[in-house]
Amino acid sequence: MFASCCGDIDLAMETSGNERVADSASLPEGGRLQLKIKGRYITVIRLDGKVFAIDSVCFHAGGPLGIGDIEDVNGRPCIVCPWHYYKIDVETGDKYYQQVKFENGKMVQGDWASNGVKQRVHAAEERDGGIYLTLSAQPSHVDSDEYACSAPCGDRVLSGGNKGVVRRGSGSMPATQNVGGDGRLPSGAVIKAAREAAQMSNPGAVGGGAALPGLVKSSSLKESSVAEEEAEAA
Repeated sequence: MFASCCGDIDLAMETSGNERVADSASLPEGGRLQLKIKGRYITVIRLDGKVFAIDSVCFHAGGPLGIGDIEDVNGRPCIVCPWHYYKIDVETGDKYYQQVKFENGKMVQGDWASNGVKQRVHAAEERDGGIYLTLSAQPSHVDSDEYACSAPCGDRVLSGGNKGVVRRGSGSMPATQNVGGDGRLPSGAVIKAAREAAQMSNPGAVGGGAALPGLVKSSSLKESSVAEEEAEAA
């Protein structure tokens, strides 16, 4: 039993240990199912013939993780949150980031590392033409528990468009389910749009190296923030 936004729930008891959530035919390769079970939002994904289940709402800021693209990160299948590009292992719930190192006085990309399990994953299996799910209660606390039952956050996933992409190996393919973006822009795109809007409304006021009020000036926008990762890992 654990305490979460869903209340104190014995998840194993609530699901009787095994609950049929869909027919196998409803989940083709690369496809997803967006579910709400016992108030919890869960995304079920089929990759390489295997079925995975993970909390739909991102642990970091309640973003629509379940509609993110799928990418390989150091050989691991990961779902990428469309808000802040956090890369989450769909099998383990680990959050990965790329380390940096200095070579010849320059900062270069290093190896991938894990911040630990941040997103709760659930046991999914396929048998007799159906997909069965057992909600996980271990460990007792995972960061994604904070948003897992939030209706505003979860509904963004359920109402997602059709932009989700599986990017693995040498090619990519569109997701076959209703799993795309929800119309919200990643933070980097928001900053860029705000800067361009300010330049258009008041030419010359914002230019060169100027920063917009309330925005942090940055020479480049990257998928991973070194400072953010170091703070989170600490």
